[in-house]
Amino acid sequence: MMKQVQLAKPGGLDNLLYVDAKVPKSKDYEVIVKVGASSLNYHDLLVAQGGIPTRDRRVPLSDCGGVIYQVGESVSKWKEGDSVISCSYPFWTNGPPKASLMKFIGDNLDGYATEYIAVPETSLTRAPKNWSHEEAATLPCAGLTAWVALVEFGKLIAGE
Repeated sequence: MMKQVQLAKPGGLDNLLYVDAKVPKSKDYEVIVKVGASSLNYHDLLVAQGGIPTRDRRVPLSDCGGVIYQVGESVSKWKEGDSVISCSYPFWTNGPPKASLMKFIGDNLDGYATEYIAVPETSLTRAPKNWSHEEAATLPCAGLTAWVALVEFGKLIAGE
């Protein structure tokens, strides 16, 4: 068993529940991440307060630094013990953004307010070397924000 935070509908900080949950098992192309640290950002606050609606008992938090605890049978990108960070949009791995890929972890999908989480192997990236889980957990949303500023608003293109 593990500990996990879940958000009961309709949201609000008084509706955050600290519960026992089963440790997930990895499916074929999934990994189990042992969450070392999560960081909080404005998006997480909006979810917790009910400002971004989500299903009942959603596990919040979009950013994580952790370690690969277990790999599925067909996983080729990671091995147990690798240090990783989360990606805000776990299904958007390349190319231009498409609405069907824009499922944000922590509101559309269960997030990282948990001790262990099963995610597709493609929904993580390597943590910077020599960074603690706490340091690495601050990168995902901040990195996405910087990317949007540079690419979407600044029109930066690859190679510039």
